[in-house]
Amino acid sequence: MKLLLMRHGDASWQAPSDSQRPLSEFGQQQVASQAKQDLPWVHMQQAIVSPYVRAQQTFAILNGHLDWHWHKQDCSLITPAGDCQAVQELLMSMAQVDTLVVTHQPLVSSLIGYFTAADMYAGEPMMPASVAVLEGDVFARGCMHLETLIHA
Repeated sequence: MKLLLMRHGDASWQAPSDSQRPLSEFGQQQVASQAKQDLPWVHMQQAIVSPYVRAQQTFAILNGHLDWHWHKQDCSLITPAGDCQAVQELLMSMAQVDTLVVTHQPLVSSLIGYFTAADMYAGEPMMPASVAVLEGDVFARGCMHLETLIHA
């Protein structure tokens, strides 16, 4: 089973609040470029997306390129200050299928460390639009391994 953890693309600082920051033009290009990468996009069966504007736009761009027809869930648990254990509980409550998570720093790096090394401080640094592909039998702490990491 695969878990794709993606950080949103580069975002503008011109917004009334952090949650309303849109992708920059460069960020839109980053995400479109990642959609063309040799990643297991076609295997994804569900997505969890942060409600922040830049994450929603990231998913919309991916979906425009990949034409997914499956379940997308918006979730406030995967905002920048999200908690790894809460994300694990959410994932365990969902169908155990290949899943895409579109989120933010520092949570995305913490999730990599949490799921691979059982240490939220052991995750890889994630630049805007970076994608980490984790693989394992269960979405649980220390039960997955990092298969691929692609920076935009």
